[in-house]
Amino acid sequence: EDECGECGGDGPEEGYDCDGTPVLFIHNSSTQQAFYYFYTVTIDGVIVDSLDWVGAFNGDVCVGARQWDTSMCGGGICDVPAMGDDGSEYTDGYMMNGDIPSFKIYDASNNTYYDATASEDIPPWIDFGLNQIDNLNVEPDCAGIIGGSAEEDECGICDGNNSSCA
Repeated sequence: EDECGECGGDGPEEGYDCDGTPVLFIHNSSTQQAFYYFYTVTIDGVIVDSLDWVGAFNGDVCVGARQWDTSMCGGGICDVPAMGDDGSEYTDGYMMNGDIPSFKIYDASNNTYYDATASEDIPPWIDFGLNQIDNLNVEPDCAGIIGGSAEEDECGICDGNNSSCA
């Protein structure tokens, strides 16, 4: 029996747990929850694949995730749950009233996690909150790298150090 309880199995696929969740998106359920509905989720403007995932984070703690298969969501609009800290040890570091979650997209075809940017300000978390946001996207940085971290400095130089200003 493998670690997933399957007789003669090979265990979970690399990068996933036994339930098929990407390892960085593993989280616990909570009695306190909010939901963030995204009309579209894109990587550089291209709609994500049904095998991709979106995760909600409070700092570096995953507080919720959803596989982005819009055929399984009401009206083709999926939500991402964001679990709150309900006082149990399983929800330490989870959302509290007023916290603003961040979101990541897991691109299954590239086995890559990206920080994502919402098309508008993300509403603060409140228990039982239902929030609607037009788009969640991963954009290229100034060097053209999808999900990269290069930024223009004060001189307008991509990934510069502000030393070339005249």
